[in-house]
Amino acid sequence: MNTYDGYVMDVAYPPHFHKEIQPVWLASLAQFLGTAAPDITKPYSYCELGCGMGINLLVAAATNPLGQFVGVDANEKALAIAREAAKSVGLTNVHFVHADFAHFAQSNNLFFDFIVSHGVWSWIAPNQQKHILQVVAKFLKPKGLFYLHYMCHPGATQMMPVQKLLNDLARQLPGSSEQKLQAALDFVCELDVAGTFIDQPNLSEKIKSLKQKPASYLAHDFLTDNWAPQHSTDVHQSVAQTGVTYIGSASAFDNLDSLSVPGAVQPLLAKLASPALRETVKDLAKNQHQRSDLFQRTPVRLAQQDVLQQVDALRLQLMPQAPRSGALSFQTPIGEIQGPDDIFSPLLEKLAERPTTFAELRQLPAFTEKLGTLSQALQMLMWQGHIHPQRPDGLSCSDQASKLKAWIERNQLKLKIVEDCGTAVNCLAGNS
Repeated sequence: MNTYDGYVMDVAYPPHFHKEIQPVWLASLAQFLGTAAPDITKPYSYCELGCGMGINLLVAAATNPLGQFVGVDANEKALAIAREAAKSVGLTNVHFVHADFAHFAQSNNLFFDFIVSHGVWSWIAPNQQKHILQVVAKFLKPKGLFYLHYMCHPGATQMMPVQKLLNDLARQLPGSSEQKLQAALDFVCELDVAGTFIDQPNLSEKIKSLKQKPASYLAHDFLTDNWAPQHSTDVHQSVAQTGVTYIGSASAFDNLDSLSVPGAVQPLLAKLASPALRETVKDLAKNQHQRSDLFQRTPVRLAQQDVLQQVDALRLQLMPQAPRSGALSFQTPIGEIQGPDDIFSPLLEKLAERPTTFAELRQLPAFTEKLGTLSQALQMLMWQGHIHPQRPDGLSCSDQASKLKAWIERNQLKLKIVEDCGTAVNCLAGNS
């Protein structure tokens, strides 16, 4: 098993697409959150730290012609795949850098409107985390957005002893990281069958679910010496030293306290003056196991009328396989939420006709003087993957998008490009 600073290197991280780190999504969420987002109707720059095979950057570069994209990763094997794909598609607005974060922090001379890191922070050594923050401190532009995904307490706490066992077992086994992981997981499953976790039924279910996931993904997830969930307050304290401010979550649902937090808890949240303490209570209330936090350098908090003006301009599009009408059911961390027909049918039916702006949607009779209801409903539909904001630049990128679609088909990835929205859709549910 080949590792670098305690992290698996002998197997490439399998490609996973995350809509939440795409520039159109990030800019739109910032607008819903009431700040002035980077202007993506003009040329902008974007950096992904820990890009792996680069699937997120390939989609971004092919469908966002105004963006210049940089991917950084220490795994040369993964970057070779990303570079070959970019060459095959003919992308000239994406560049892949083979470097650890320390070297990139010293050698880079570019500044970015977006810096994102997904599936990295909780699996790398603390010194590498510090270098991520160094990149943000040095190279994120004013109003620039920093997206950070990480495992958090209390939801991820239960898996800590299992990860420790898997990693320690793997050290004593022969073969590649994938082979070691598979053998170690088989043993843990034997322990489960023998009743080792009988007093922890939720843990038993989690272990069973691991058998359904690719060994290459699990090797990266569990065979690291630095697997460490953190409290959001600790992460926010560290990130704040870079000069950025927490503005909300890149998960639209997690910003809707009236829906994502149990009703009886909401008045207690209002008693807390500290934003950090509120986030801690919300994590406890939702048994949150991972966070997708969004920070901004020198955020400009807009007046209510200015927020409405920028959100009014968002043009929303119905996504492939989305329902066209009817009541909806949302499966959330705090239970099932019913989306009533009288709220969601008018939205779905209107968007089924054509992409529609927020301003047009609030003229529907169902939302007369119900601006908050409309905003919540649309963000729930975004979170569920039923709708997505369109790119505001109006430029054509059909040639490169078509070439990327062909590359995706050749490589049998379960991904559908949605070029007008600068994103893609996972045809099958992926792993976080």
